[in-house]
Amino acid sequence: MSIYFPLVIAFMAIFFLFIGVKVIALKKPLLLSSKVFFVFMVLGFSPQLIMSFEIHTSSTGDIGVMSYISPLMFFVLLGFFWIQMKGYMAIGVSDDSFRNSLHYALNQNNIQFEEQLSLIKLPNINADIQVSVQSWIGTGQLKLKKSKDKYLLAKLVSSINEYFISNSVKPNNTTAIFYIVMGLFMLVFSGFFYFRF
Repeated sequence: MSIYFPLVIAFMAIFFLFIGVKVIALKKPLLLSSKVFFVFMVLGFSPQLIMSFEIHTSSTGDIGVMSYISPLMFFVLLGFFWIQMKGYMAIGVSDDSFRNSLHYALNQNNIQFEEQLSLIKLPNINADIQVSVQSWIGTGQLKLKKSKDKYLLAKLVSSINEYFISNSVKPNNTTAIFYIVMGLFMLVFSGFFYFRF
């Protein structure tokens, strides 16, 4: 456990640094599957879960139901996030760049659409795309609803990335800079924890 915790922190730090540096260096927004963030959330919570199991197995007294509360909360929380974290996360986008790239992707794939507030209806294939953008920090999210086509969103994301590559799109670096700062802090913390303990 003494080596596991700093390794997890270092791994997460490298992930944050990778995202931040990539957005700033390439000067393009970046789209990643939300499940990637879920994996890192599992990693982030895993030391606490391991410690709760160690306490349970090393305890000589009867600590009863309370010993199961922490792991149970962990799995309930992860289940909730698994349901919530569908689709793709965008880093470095603005309202206009995200909207224009999505329109480009839909037109390129010959998909008719009707735009509504935070929702794009795809009447020909009986599906919806839920869109949310937090332009002040440069993030966005795409979720496909009601569609049985597992590859539709991946095709659209591929076209969105193509739009970002082929057009001059200035990214919003707020989240990218935050990720870099957090990654550096986490690396320092990981090193301190490793050499101190």
